[in-house]
Amino acid sequence: MIKSMRRVFGVYKLYRARLVISQVLVLIAATSTIAFATLNARLINDGIEAANIEVLLDTGLVMFLLAIVSGLCLAGAAYIAVFFSQGAGYLVRTLLYHKLQSFSFPNFDRFPTSALMVRLNADIINIQNAVLYTTILGLYAPFMLIIAFALTLMRTPSLVWILVVMTVVVLGLQGLLVSQIFKAYEDRQQRLDALNQTMQEYLAGIRVVKAFVREDYEVERFDKRANALRQPAYKAAFRVAFLTPAMTGITQISIATAIWIGGEQVLAGTGMNVGDLIAFTQYLALTVAPLAIMAVVLPFLMRGDTSAERVFQVYDDEALVKDREEAKPLDPEQVKGRIVFENVSFAFRKANGEQGPPVLKNINLTIEPGQQVGFLGPTGSGKTALINLIPRFYDVTEGRITIDGVDVRDVPQDNLREIVGLALQEALLFQGDIRFNLKFGNPEAEDDVMFDAAKAADSYDFVMNIPQQWEAPVSQRGYNFSGGQRQRLAIARTLTNQPKILILDDSTSALDASTEGRVQEAIPKYTDNATMIYVAQRISAVIDLDRIYLLDQGEIVAEGAHEELMQSSPLYQQIYESQLGKGVTAGIDLEVTA
Repeated sequence: MIKSMRRVFGVYKLYRARLVISQVLVLIAATSTIAFATLNARLINDGIEAANIEVLLDTGLVMFLLAIVSGLCLAGAAYIAVFFSQGAGYLVRTLLYHKLQSFSFPNFDRFPTSALMVRLNADIINIQNAVLYTTILGLYAPFMLIIAFALTLMRTPSLVWILVVMTVVVLGLQGLLVSQIFKAYEDRQQRLDALNQTMQEYLAGIRVVKAFVREDYEVERFDKRANALRQPAYKAAFRVAFLTPAMTGITQISIATAIWIGGEQVLAGTGMNVGDLIAFTQYLALTVAPLAIMAVVLPFLMRGDTSAERVFQVYDDEALVKDREEAKPLDPEQVKGRIVFENVSFAFRKANGEQGPPVLKNINLTIEPGQQVGFLGPTGSGKTALINLIPRFYDVTEGRITIDGVDVRDVPQDNLREIVGLALQEALLFQGDIRFNLKFGNPEAEDDVMFDAAKAADSYDFVMNIPQQWEAPVSQRGYNFSGGQRQRLAIARTLTNQPKILILDDSTSALDASTEGRVQEAIPKYTDNATMIYVAQRISAVIDLDRIYLLDQGEIVAEGAHEELMQSSPLYQQIYESQLGKGVTAGIDLEVTA
């Protein structure tokens, strides 16, 4: 049940000495507490009943010192426990975040952002609490229990059955509830994922919600998820809360029983004395105390184990796109940019790891160095999936892709992505300033390189008109800029990296036709005629390119220059007419050739 938490403690191999010291302090504190209870018998029998002031003073002083020792030792153990707790949170969070950097796109398809955020925050906090309470109290409870039983057998054997019955009842109660608590915590964390996903989606799409006046719908949706989270959380909290009063009641009943039976033995003079009876009631309390502590620690430990299992589920996941051992980097200066797709097919993987239906089927094409090509097609035709295979965001399912005759799988990913630059339709900018964002892929780039890239992306002038210019602040996701400005800055960021192969994945969709034309005209000059690939929904973005590939349902159904496709492809004609208006093809022979 606590397999995952054992892995968490395994990170402290270098700090075993501290862990040992903390547990020694815990044992000293427990021994002092037991000794304190035991001295009650001497205090009553030899001190109070015998009216011996010297015994009273001596015993009281020893008990005072034992209380101080117990307190100091527990404080020291707590200090070390906090070190382990906060250290565990830092190490696990850092290791998990580092692991995320090695993931490929298929891994992030399995673990959505909302689920990862829960693991990096709420789950880590649960692990910290589990480490804290386990370190402080994990050994304290069973040690107290063992010593209390031993002393009871030695001093009041006739009452030991009360201790046994009470312990069995408490442990039975805990055993009955623990499995239910564990299951409730597991359900709670899964539903927390769903709630976080709802919150993230709402906050990211707040403008859409406001635009369509759907606040009431979002509130209702959130309430359903929040209520779904509340149910297992309530079950777990109720059972944890029930344990404490239940054990308090069992303790009081046990003490009352001990006083009743033990009191009769004291009055009958059968060997039991008042001091031993009082000491036994202390042992009862000291036995229930560790059991109560276990009732507190176990939920934290189970919650931590559930969270640790979820964290390690991500940490143990292996990147599906890996560098081959024999991979060798290409010299970017020597890359010409010839891209060949050879019988390429591709399918996304499902959450269970199985391959889904193919989204690309038997793709064969060649893009020559310096050529400008475009991929056009209906939504869902496989355009973005196809270009994502070139920088190896995903790996082909069948076939291969080569750059200058070298399989992209034989090139280290970092090196490959220096050669292949990609500007996405969703132009995501990071908090910071414009300079930081434009040099994100190449921090060592000269300012002149950045300036030329900005000019090619038609962003230089509007940046220069901002008072802070290149130090102008960028808000989260770049929302203090318009959609078109974000896209132009994102293109400039890609160009600053000076790739040999440039992919624009519908990254000019927010630009007007005039700006789009200027960008398309300027980029080839800036890149020294790098191989350029456009993915577009608008036919105007690809109409002047050297070659256009028309995709439909994952297959290339037509290819050629604009004039060729207007003559040979009914689908291309349909797209052209739907976007640019009927009648624009007048005078062109649209007869489909056999």
